[in-house]
Amino acid sequence: MIFSDATAADILELVELINAAYRNPGDKPGWTDERRLLEGPRTDSASLTSEMEGGRYLIAKERDDSPIVACARITPEDDGAWYVASIAVKAAQQGCGWGRRLLDEIARRARAANVWTLRITVINLREELIAWYERRGFVRTGETEPFPYHDPRVGRPLRGDLVLVKLEMPL
Repeated sequence: MIFSDATAADILELVELINAAYRNPGDKPGWTDERRLLEGPRTDSASLTSEMEGGRYLIAKERDDSPIVACARITPEDDGAWYVASIAVKAAQQGCGWGRRLLDEIARRARAANVWTLRITVINLREELIAWYERRGFVRTGETEPFPYHDPRVGRPLRGDLVLVKLEMPL
Protein backbone atom coordinates (compact mmCIF):
# COMPACT_ATOMS: atom_id res chain seq x y z
CA MET A 1 0.00 0.00 0.00
CA ILE A 2 1.32 3.39 -1.00
CA PHE A 3 0.17 6.61 0.68
CA SER A 4 0.62 10.10 -0.72
CA ASP A 5 -0.99 13.51 -0.73
CA ALA A 6 -3.43 14.05 -3.57
CA THR A 7 -2.66 16.61 -6.25
CA ALA A 8 -4.91 18.54 -8.61
CA ALA A 9 -4.42 15.71 -11.11
CA ASP A 10 -6.25 13.36 -8.69
CA ILE A 11 -9.40 15.45 -8.27
CA LEU A 12 -11.62 13.76 -10.86
CA GLU A 13 -10.68 10.29 -9.57
CA LEU A 14 -11.35 11.42 -5.99
CA VAL A 15 -14.78 12.81 -6.92
CA GLU A 16 -15.70 9.46 -8.47
CA LEU A 17 -14.37 7.47 -5.48
CA ILE A 18 -16.10 9.59 -2.82
CA ASN A 19 -19.43 9.76 -4.63
CA ALA A 20 -19.42 6.00 -5.24
CA ALA A 21 -18.53 5.22 -1.61
CA TYR A 22 -21.23 7.44 -0.09
CA ARG A 23 -23.93 7.48 -2.75
CA ASN A 24 -23.35 4.14 -4.48
CA PRO A 25 -25.17 4.26 -7.82
CA GLY A 26 -25.64 0.47 -7.90
CA ASP A 27 -28.77 -1.40 -6.90
CA LYS A 28 -27.30 -2.76 -3.66
CA PRO A 29 -25.90 -0.03 -1.41
CA GLY A 30 -22.64 -0.69 0.42
CA TRP A 31 -22.46 -0.27 4.19
CA THR A 32 -21.05 3.27 3.82
CA ASP A 33 -23.88 4.36 1.52
CA GLU A 34 -25.93 7.40 2.60
CA ARG A 35 -28.71 7.15 -0.01
CA ARG A 36 -31.41 6.54 2.60
CA LEU A 37 -30.44 9.86 4.24
CA LEU A 38 -29.28 12.10 1.38
CA GLU A 39 -29.53 12.19 -2.37
CA GLY A 40 -27.40 13.75 -5.04
CA PRO A 41 -23.62 13.84 -5.28
CA ARG A 42 -21.53 13.89 -2.11
CA THR A 43 -18.88 16.12 -3.69
CA ASP A 44 -17.73 17.72 -6.93
CA SER A 45 -14.50 19.02 -8.46
CA ALA A 46 -14.98 22.61 -7.26
CA SER A 47 -15.59 21.48 -3.66
CA LEU A 48 -12.55 19.22 -3.65
CA THR A 49 -10.35 21.92 -5.13
CA SER A 50 -11.49 24.32 -2.40
CA GLU A 51 -10.99 21.72 0.34
CA MET A 52 -7.44 21.02 -0.84
CA GLU A 53 -6.60 24.71 -0.35
CA GLY A 54 -7.41 24.54 3.39
CA GLY A 55 -6.16 21.03 4.00
CA ARG A 56 -5.17 17.99 2.02
CA TYR A 57 -6.36 14.60 0.88
CA LEU A 58 -4.33 11.55 1.78
CA ILE A 59 -4.75 8.85 -0.86
CA ALA A 60 -3.93 5.14 -0.83
CA LYS A 61 -3.03 2.98 -3.82
CA GLU A 62 -1.82 -0.56 -4.27
CA ARG A 63 1.04 0.70 -6.47
CA ASP A 64 2.17 4.09 -7.78
CA ASP A 65 0.54 3.46 -11.15
CA SER A 66 -2.72 1.96 -9.85
CA PRO A 67 -6.05 3.72 -9.21
CA ILE A 68 -6.82 5.36 -5.88
CA VAL A 69 -8.40 2.80 -3.55
CA ALA A 70 -8.98 4.96 -0.45
CA CYS A 71 -8.81 8.58 0.64
CA ALA A 72 -9.39 10.95 3.55
CA ARG A 73 -9.41 14.72 3.88
CA ILE A 74 -7.20 16.11 6.66
CA THR A 75 -7.67 19.66 7.89
CA PRO A 76 -5.66 21.20 10.76
CA GLU A 77 -7.81 22.80 13.44
CA ASP A 78 -6.97 25.90 15.49
CA ASP A 79 -6.21 23.88 18.65
CA GLY A 80 -3.68 21.68 16.83
CA ALA A 81 -5.94 18.67 16.26
CA TRP A 82 -6.57 17.24 12.80
CA TYR A 83 -10.14 17.03 11.50
CA VAL A 84 -10.53 13.97 9.27
CA ALA A 85 -13.41 13.74 6.79
CA SER A 86 -14.48 12.21 3.48
CA ILE A 87 -12.97 8.87 4.38
CA ALA A 88 -13.78 6.65 1.43
CA VAL A 89 -12.79 3.20 0.19
CA LYS A 90 -13.72 1.73 -3.19
CA ALA A 91 -16.71 -0.56 -2.75
CA ALA A 92 -14.85 -3.60 -4.12
CA GLN A 93 -12.13 -3.17 -1.46
CA GLN A 94 -14.41 -2.44 1.51
CA GLY A 95 -13.98 -5.00 4.25
CA CYS A 96 -10.37 -5.68 3.23
CA GLY A 97 -8.71 -3.40 5.81
CA TRP A 98 -8.08 -0.37 3.59
CA GLY A 99 -10.01 2.00 5.86
CA ARG A 100 -8.22 0.76 8.98
CA ARG A 101 -4.81 1.07 7.31
CA LEU A 102 -5.68 4.56 6.07
CA LEU A 103 -6.61 5.67 9.61
CA ASP A 104 -3.43 4.05 10.96
CA GLU A 105 -1.37 6.04 8.43
CA ILE A 106 -3.17 9.27 9.35
CA ALA A 107 -2.44 8.61 13.04
CA ARG A 108 1.22 7.85 12.24
CA ARG A 109 1.57 11.08 10.28
CA ALA A 110 -0.21 13.05 13.01
CA ARG A 111 2.16 11.78 15.70
CA ALA A 112 5.15 12.61 13.47
CA ALA A 113 3.76 16.17 13.18
CA ASN A 114 3.21 16.39 16.98
CA VAL A 115 -0.57 16.23 16.57
CA TRP A 116 -2.19 14.31 19.41
CA THR A 117 -5.89 14.32 18.54
CA LEU A 118 -7.89 13.28 15.47
CA ARG A 119 -11.50 14.46 15.13
CA ILE A 120 -14.37 13.34 12.96
CA THR A 121 -18.10 13.96 12.70
CA VAL A 122 -20.61 11.32 11.64
CA ILE A 123 -24.33 11.58 10.93
CA ASN A 124 -26.17 10.48 14.07
CA LEU A 125 -28.24 7.83 12.27
CA ARG A 126 -25.13 6.01 11.00
CA GLU A 127 -24.67 3.86 14.12
CA GLU A 128 -22.83 1.09 12.24
CA LEU A 129 -20.27 3.61 10.99
CA ILE A 130 -19.93 5.24 14.43
CA ALA A 131 -19.31 1.77 15.93
CA TRP A 132 -16.62 1.12 13.28
CA TYR A 133 -14.81 4.32 14.30
CA GLU A 134 -15.15 3.43 17.98
CA ARG A 135 -13.51 0.06 17.32
CA ARG A 136 -10.58 1.99 15.86
CA GLY A 137 -10.10 4.15 18.95
CA PHE A 138 -12.44 7.10 18.42
CA VAL A 139 -14.66 8.07 21.35
CA ARG A 140 -17.83 10.13 21.35
CA THR A 141 -17.26 13.55 22.87
CA GLY A 142 -20.90 13.99 23.83
CA GLU A 143 -21.04 17.01 21.52
CA THR A 144 -23.01 17.39 18.31
CA GLU A 145 -23.15 19.89 15.48
CA PRO A 146 -26.18 20.89 13.45
CA PHE A 147 -26.38 19.16 10.10
CA PRO A 148 -25.63 21.62 7.26
CA TYR A 149 -29.09 21.37 5.68
CA HIS A 150 -28.64 24.44 3.52
CA ASP A 151 -25.20 23.53 2.16
CA PRO A 152 -25.74 22.17 -1.37
CA ARG A 153 -22.33 20.47 -1.23
CA VAL A 154 -23.69 17.72 1.06
CA GLY A 155 -26.55 16.72 -1.21
CA ARG A 156 -30.28 16.96 -0.56
CA PRO A 157 -31.29 15.67 2.89
CA LEU A 158 -34.21 13.23 2.88
CA ARG A 159 -34.86 13.52 6.62
CA GLY A 160 -35.21 16.35 9.09
CA ASP A 161 -33.56 14.65 12.07
CA LEU A 162 -29.91 14.64 10.98
CA VAL A 163 -27.23 15.79 13.43
CA LEU A 164 -23.44 15.38 13.32
CA VAL A 165 -21.94 13.42 16.22
CA LYS A 166 -18.41 14.46 17.22
CA LEU A 167 -15.79 11.80 17.92
CA GLU A 168 -12.12 12.11 18.86
CA MET A 169 -9.17 9.78 18.86
CA PRO A 170 -6.45 10.61 21.37
CA LEU A 171 -3.03 9.71 20.04
